[in-house]
Amino acid sequence: MLLNLLEKLGRKRIIYDRDGLRPYMVRYYLLFRDKLTEDEPAKNLPFNLMLHHICLSDPDDLHDHPWWYATLILKGGYWEITPEGKFWRGTGHFRIRSPESLHRIEIPEGSQGSWSLFFCGTRMRNWGFIKEEKWIDHKQYLEQRKYKEESCS
Repeated sequence: MLLNLLEKLGRKRIIYDRDGLRPYMVRYYLLFRDKLTEDEPAKNLPFNLMLHHICLSDPDDLHDHPWWYATLILKGGYWEITPEGKFWRGTGHFRIRSPESLHRIEIPEGSQGSWSLFFCGTRMRNWGFIKEEKWIDHKQYLEQRKYKEESCS
């Protein structure tokens, strides 16, 4: 019922995998509507609260975020890969991270994904991926990845 209401209010955003066919994440904005498409600029909000349903694993490389954040896993779970190792994050796991914290999420094969409450602060920077020990802006990284996938088809 709440999810239907949020959708009617324009608070649901589906973020697709790079193929544009499969949902990577469904994001519900519980406080403020941030943006609904990648082309729309994000507003300067002091913070936001979202419900995330992560459906697919992240791309292969570690990434950071544009803000500090806290996350509480409500249902399901995932493997989180960080520079320190690979860790299971299941229901009830709570974590606070800085924008510079690197990670990658792996959703277990055959699972229904992971639901989490996600609280983020003010956008502080661009975000990106680490590729060959260098930081690359997310738009450039994803464009390179898309080009590479298209050339292999």
